[in-house]
Amino acid sequence: MKRANEYGFLPGNDGLINAQALQTAVNSGGKIIVELPGIYDLSETVEIGNDTTIIFSKGVQIRRQSSVTGRNGCAFINKGFASGEYNRNISLFGLHLDCNGTESADWGVDSRLVGLRAHVGMINISNLVIEDFECTGLLKKDYAIQVCAFKNICLENLYITGEKDGVHLGWGKGFVIRNGRFRTFDDPIALNAFDYSVSNTHVGWIENGIIENCCDLSDDTTTGFFCRILGGAWCDWYEGMKVQHSDTVCSCGRVYRVVMQPDGEVYTSHTRPEHSVGVKEYDGINWVCVRNEAVYDCGCRNIVLRDIRLQKRRHCAVGISLNYDNYARSFYAGCKIVAQSGIVLERVSIENEIKYLLESNYPSENIKIIDTDLKDSKVYFRSSDIDGLSYPAVDITLSNVVRKNDSIVFDENHPVNIKDI
Repeated sequence: MKRANEYGFLPGNDGLINAQALQTAVNSGGKIIVELPGIYDLSETVEIGNDTTIIFSKGVQIRRQSSVTGRNGCAFINKGFASGEYNRNISLFGLHLDCNGTESADWGVDSRLVGLRAHVGMINISNLVIEDFECTGLLKKDYAIQVCAFKNICLENLYITGEKDGVHLGWGKGFVIRNGRFRTFDDPIALNAFDYSVSNTHVGWIENGIIENCCDLSDDTTTGFFCRILGGAWCDWYEGMKVQHSDTVCSCGRVYRVVMQPDGEVYTSHTRPEHSVGVKEYDGINWVCVRNEAVYDCGCRNIVLRDIRLQKRRHCAVGISLNYDNYARSFYAGCKIVAQSGIVLERVSIENEIKYLLESNYPSENIKIIDTDLKDSKVYFRSSDIDGLSYPAVDITLSNVVRKNDSIVFDENHPVNIKDI
């Protein structure tokens, strides 16, 4: 086991010296321990490679400082985040991170990977463990943890406070978020298979996940949801198509997204995007390549939320959402949308005013609510008036659910089949 303190990673050093020292310690992988208690300033990104475990001992706090380059990025990231080559077996234990007024230099537009904006970012990663993690002081731009293009991750014993998302997941398969306490203005947990082009590095299905024993801590103000679930669908590029910020297309066997201003301006695309990496301008339109394979839809399936405590007053706790505004359009005319499915809410404790425990305006199927007292909360399935968008009937199963007669609400365009057992 290597001791980071012996490499010059020390309380009292400036952020650049500490970043260089810790980077040297982790470069060859293995187990690295930070033993000496104290506040460690860190101004530059530390990049972590395969088969690496960093252990932060009790009393160790990482305090972010502005980068000497003038452009802040992540505090910690995996080395393969931009290459498409997966890193494997990375673990962070006991990381206590004080954001200290530090955030990205932009809104994910000009970051090292479009859509990457987090204090801990892991993109193209398999077998990730983050345990006993604290992050305080999030500002409005950066998530605490952002993971995308992942396989098998475990995030456990979390305490996250501030303005932005606590845990922000994109495309991936196999995750556990366990024992989390969140007091964030924006979504504590975001399962954003689809999102604004400057908020996600990829698009794709998020599958097979468990969120359990997590608490949405009470606070005075908030926006969003305790857990937001996003999906989307798009089509092949064609000459003359009308696009706006965050629109998505397939072209040349890849997936591309528009990166412009979220002002609702519509552009006519005459030239097919065909580059294989990064951002390129065609016809005055910035296109970012987000996947080197042709996929036409994304969403969430087989997700269990279990033993959840909702202490914060919210309009909606769990939202299955279709975006259709200046920031992003989840549905492009003529595409085929795939329902988000297999969402389970089990033993949810409603401890404040929650108008909707679950609200969906996205085609959905196979929803279950188990061992839950809805109190005055409702479950609401509503349709969006978008040309070409239709809603299949939702099968919702209620098992040992205490509810009022009007607790399940839906409109004629988003029919529901209720099974009460």
